[in-house]
Amino acid sequence: MSDENKDLKSALAGAIYREIGASGFYRFLGESITNPEGSKIFLKLAEDESSHRMKLEAWYKKTFGEEFVPSQEKIRESEGTRIEVSEVAGALKALDIAIEAESRARDFYENEAGKASEEELKTLFLTLAEEERGHYNLLQGEKSALIDAFYWFDMDSTKFMED
Repeated sequence: MSDENKDLKSALAGAIYREIGASGFYRFLGESITNPEGSKIFLKLAEDESSHRMKLEAWYKKTFGEEFVPSQEKIRESEGTRIEVSEVAGALKALDIAIEAESRARDFYENEAGKASEEELKTLFLTLAEEERGHYNLLQGEKSALIDAFYWFDMDSTKFMED
């Protein structure tokens, strides 16, 4: 196998593990939080990441003529640590972790697109980068909404009416 194919195989495997980890993390969050809207968002993100995984695995099989067989050890590594999300601080921490992960995923796919020699693979990586950008924006919006909700809740609104 050429060095280029080894690099591609490694990049695809790394991307698949990223998607496995992201899907697991979002599923965990979706099943852990009690807010129905928040749960729905995280479960949808888990589905999106699973879809990314399937696209990457299909490309892996097409390119290398074999199924991608994930290592259980690498799956555990990709999932990272679980956090408590029952309090606002936990929710903000979860959002921060997810936002950072989406940013890194977007950067990863953009970088891989720049290295791809086949136009179809380049398009796949750019599409995934754009989807990760959408996830990033969604999560940033959720974080802003959560922070704003507590900002307004915490304000002493009677002060405005006293003047």
